[in-house]
Amino acid sequence: MMGTHAHHDVAFSFLGRLGSAFWPRLTASQPVHVRQVFDASWIEKVSLPLAEEKAAGQTVALVDGTEFVRESRNEEVFHAYRDRPRTRVYESLHVRSDGWVSAVTLQLTAMMRRNVICSAYESHAGDRNLGAHDDEWLGVITQMHGAKRWLVWPETTGAPEEIVTRVGDVLILPQGVKHEVSTPDLPGYSVHLVFAITDDPV
Repeated sequence: MMGTHAHHDVAFSFLGRLGSAFWPRLTASQPVHVRQVFDASWIEKVSLPLAEEKAAGQTVALVDGTEFVRESRNEEVFHAYRDRPRTRVYESLHVRSDGWVSAVTLQLTAMMRRNVICSAYESHAGDRNLGAHDDEWLGVITQMHGAKRWLVWPETTGAPEEIVTRVGDVLILPQGVKHEVSTPDLPGYSVHLVFAITDDPV
């Protein structure tokens, strides 16, 4: 388990890199994919409060289209996933789990002067997911493990563009941009963090 100083060090390093990637691109109206913002060997070692490491009160939403089944006990999450493999969303990590994620989210909130929410998305190839949708926030997405395939529709009409985020990449997804995600067969696994910058002022 990481100590307080280690959490602060990770938060400081993470925020410095993340800020340099998204700050100059905040006003972009199109999705922006920034490769290798973080060194893969570093970011894969950063602890995340997922699976057995999650906080006791942390809810996990198993997502299948518009259906969200929320569980908090690890055993219930395991059985629900085994019965129907779905993307697992660790909701509101910044308030339900202590550590560097909370520190980064609080700093982003202070910098943006808007409420920021952080959630983690964990999936395997073939898992059910949300399907095509758009979000009511600006998403700053960091690929922590594996890879994620994104189909994004920057325009309301026309064909989607494909983006594949790999470990260490950051994707800035403007509010209202339609997108659909899946986990590629190689490596077959994905964990990404979403820092959702809302319109709610603080």
